[in-house]
Amino acid sequence: MHIVYIHQYFGTPNHIGGVRSYEFARRWLAKGHKITMLTTTCNLSECDLSNATGKFFKKCVIEGIDVIAMKIAYKQQMGTFSRLFSFFSFLLLSSFFVLFVKKVDVVYATSTPLTVGVPALVCKWLRKKPYVFEVRDQWPEPFIERGVIRSKIVIVMLLWLERTIYKYSSAIVALSPGMAKGIREVLGDLQKPIEVVPNCSDVELFGPDVDGSDIRKKYNWSDKLVFLHAGAMGRANGLDFVIKVASRLKTTQDVHFVLLGKGKEKQFLRKTAEELGLKNVEFLDFVPRIKLPSFFAACDVSMVIFENYRILEDNSANKFFDSLSSGKPVLLNYSGWQREVLEKNKAGFGCRRWDMDEFVEKVLYFNSHRERLLEMGRNARKLAIEKYPRDKLALKALETVTSNVDVN
Repeated sequence: MHIVYIHQYFGTPNHIGGVRSYEFARRWLAKGHKITMLTTTCNLSECDLSNATGKFFKKCVIEGIDVIAMKIAYKQQMGTFSRLFSFFSFLLLSSFFVLFVKKVDVVYATSTPLTVGVPALVCKWLRKKPYVFEVRDQWPEPFIERGVIRSKIVIVMLLWLERTIYKYSSAIVALSPGMAKGIREVLGDLQKPIEVVPNCSDVELFGPDVDGSDIRKKYNWSDKLVFLHAGAMGRANGLDFVIKVASRLKTTQDVHFVLLGKGKEKQFLRKTAEELGLKNVEFLDFVPRIKLPSFFAACDVSMVIFENYRILEDNSANKFFDSLSSGKPVLLNYSGWQREVLEKNKAGFGCRRWDMDEFVEKVLYFNSHRERLLEMGRNARKLAIEKYPRDKLALKALETVTSNVDVN
């Protein structure tokens, strides 16, 4: 089967971002399928593109995956207009390229943004090729709830596009139970196969055997209880919550918060921490994903933080699964399905959404019960191996394609 995989932010371990599409595509190749990836160059490194050809778009092969990468920029620091330009540029160019990929059997389009569903629709309507749509975040609902989109006309158009993409798909893959529920609400009486395939644990790259001692020594964390956020620093990440928590704990000398990554809010967060005189918050530059395991190994507890909106509790963030793989307890500032999983398996804690008192209480619990960190870390690693193995989940996604698509 020839699968055209559409992912605007496709990347490999040479970059900081998630590698779900890269890992799934590699495993689908191993099952005998041909993969053509339509993407952009924004998350591909010079190493990835070292043998690429083309001026306005790059064509190359990455570990057997045929990649067509359009030269379209995207980064967290972009403003609204620049982001929209990036989204619509990819929409138009990928809709063009998908018409000329030879001998296509099926399209697998993975959001975000929602607009990646448009080239899948184009291929279905003009080439009669089926598609499966993967929902990593249910757009546009978070932007409506957060008040980012207020125009009634734009809201109606986006909700229509969302339902249309779902309606014409052969099947839908959702990354969490909450997303699956939201999709069913959008579909109403229209029945579609929906499979929940969460993000995966990279138990080969991350693990409790990784040595983080050099990192702890370099940053002088030797006697500190280190709480790590590793990832984006945008508005949706709500990291001002961590700054407020750190301010309340500024006299607790042995608790230290580390924010590693990049994003639009990083400078604001750094400035706020400086103005508050916080010595217990440290900002580190982003590192390629392949170097992240040492930082997880160096921390004591991994944090997953989001802004104060109910719909964000349905997330399936990579950092959650990387934390489990690393064998680290996880602390959330929200509830939802991840909290249930953590507390049921004694691998960490969640809180009532944005409840600072409860979050501080959990931080102090970790600090006064350090002997439990190792046990909770072992439980986290066990959870990663048994419930979220990449091989199993990649196969589940592939079976969603093969069992719901007729290529004859």
